[in-house]
Amino acid sequence: MRPFLYDTCGSAVIPLALVLLPVIGLAGAAVDYTRTTNVRTTIQSALDAAVLAGARAPQEHAAVAQRAFDASRVPHAAEVDARFSLGEGGRVVGEADFSVPTIFLRAVGLPAFDVGVRAEAVRGSAPTGPCVLVLDGTTPQPFLVNSGADVIAPDCEIHVRSRARPAAILNAGAVLAARRVCVAGRDIIDNGATVSGLELGCEAADDPYAGSMPVPEVGSCDYSNGNYNGGSVTLSPGVYCGWHNFNNAPRVTLEPGLYIVKDGGWNVNGGVWRGEGVTFYFASTAKIQFNSAMDVALSAPEGGATDGILFFETPGLARSQFILNNSVGNQLEGLIHLPSRELVMNARSRIEADAVTIVVDRLILNDANWRLGPTDDGASASAEVRLVR
Repeated sequence: MRPFLYDTCGSAVIPLALVLLPVIGLAGAAVDYTRTTNVRTTIQSALDAAVLAGARAPQEHAAVAQRAFDASRVPHAAEVDARFSLGEGGRVVGEADFSVPTIFLRAVGLPAFDVGVRAEAVRGSAPTGPCVLVLDGTTPQPFLVNSGADVIAPDCEIHVRSRARPAAILNAGAVLAARRVCVAGRDIIDNGATVSGLELGCEAADDPYAGSMPVPEVGSCDYSNGNYNGGSVTLSPGVYCGWHNFNNAPRVTLEPGLYIVKDGGWNVNGGVWRGEGVTFYFASTAKIQFNSAMDVALSAPEGGATDGILFFETPGLARSQFILNNSVGNQLEGLIHLPSRELVMNARSRIEADAVTIVVDRLILNDANWRLGPTDDGASASAEVRLVR
């Protein structure tokens, strides 16, 4: 045996073999983990869609959600157990447990990953709120309506939460033709505006969406500092960073999906904008400013995590302005939830919509022409239902 023990030929083979075993094992574990993550994402999406379908249904919400999930195409996973029920506040709750068989980790005694997912959707909460809600309750005149403002909303309510002095200023030449205008404070300045249904000292609504809005994950920038000059432009969903300038009245088509505006903003000078099934999420005090005879028609998605949401923002932002100037017409469909913004409507700004809800910190109407349809007659099912988990 002595010659064999002192022979060093091939001495690296055994250590190399010992090292390769855990390396191969780690690579196999990564493959199994990636497969499981992909399956989980797909089943979570199917569960989200199912609870939204159940929330929209006029009755048998859990049963409708169950049928929607059963009809979805989920990837192969052993024993998917999906359950649906009604939770607190009328929420449709969905839970799914399943296991994903492993390929490589089976060799070390782990035959499958056990996974559970959950989703909740709110039903029937949006119709009870006002069409326009001004949230600032402490600083003077958060609701300012100047001459030239013309708001026709016979089936909607406008609520102002301010109790400051004055809580609102309504100037001569302005028209507010709403079903009800509720101002929490008793001290306003009315310089001769035409207002229907005005109530002072009333109980203005709370923000019905606070704490229930989705919070998208903001990744790295997909598009940075763009400049577009006239012509036809097609934009895709993604993360937009820095300033994006649209000049010389381009015709802009937005593909369906989520547009995250991160830092800077979009400065738009003229043009025609069209987008169906789009949502804008402002991840900072970034904004979009429309100028110079804009012709805009945008509608929120029907389904998915941003169901019924047109504009919204990350929670807890510092106050900033959001300005719409000089529009030929704004056809906006969906929820505009900007609780940190002072929304300023200037120079023939128009909004014409069958179903729109506006929640802002402050509202200034300088020369606005609004035609708002009802939010409480079921005209927009998408405004009534959204994921909360």
